[in-house]
Amino acid sequence: MTWYREWFGEEYLDLYSYRDEAEARRQVEFFRAQFGAIHGPVLDLACGKGRHVREFLAVGYDVVGCDLSWTLLRHGGAEFGPMPLVRADMRKLPFPDDAFEGLVNFFTSFGYFEDEEENLRTVREMARVLRPEAPFLFDYLNVHRELSRLVEREERSSDSGPVLIERWFDGAARTFNKRITMGEKKFLERVRGYDLDEMSAIFASSGMAIRSAFGDFDGTPFSDQSPRLILLGARRR
Repeated sequence: MTWYREWFGEEYLDLYSYRDEAEARRQVEFFRAQFGAIHGPVLDLACGKGRHVREFLAVGYDVVGCDLSWTLLRHGGAEFGPMPLVRADMRKLPFPDDAFEGLVNFFTSFGYFEDEEENLRTVREMARVLRPEAPFLFDYLNVHRELSRLVEREERSSDSGPVLIERWFDGAARTFNKRITMGEKKFLERVRGYDLDEMSAIFASSGMAIRSAFGDFDGTPFSDQSPRLILLGARRR
């Protein structure tokens, strides 16, 4: 089974429990500050348990969340109550063309696939379901910072016990890899690293125009040492 089908479950929620509603609220406020009111549905692609969906709804957006993990979606429904959530594979979204007036993709939910073409297909799907000139926000890791600050071994504690995290960069595959050991269980995270120029080319080839790049949700411009690579733009006509 592929890593992303195994990992996004109970243990994932335990390890990343610090990713809370307050963080989601700040990120939704950033989106609203950049794009204002949007009159039509917004897609939260790879929404996890729906933290951002809840916050978008709270400030008046019409939003739909989709994720591949039944576990994350089920937890979101139990924790936050009924929300418009759909189980979907980002490579083949179950939505018609031009269905959304906006799109967000938070917390490095891209670059998961071993085949480069599948990652490109994801961006093409983003473009397909967006209406022309509809805005998007794409939140991704910063390759330069991750390489310069790679922590090869880290120990953490979690609600279920100690956690060992081992990280490495595969130069041949250009992937950031993370092995997570929680008790007797081992999991893998694997993300393809794309820099700003590469992401710009991928988006441009898919009919998406990047208009600005930020390094954090406080609005700081992007640099090689920024915590994040946050791209804002719109689908071209």
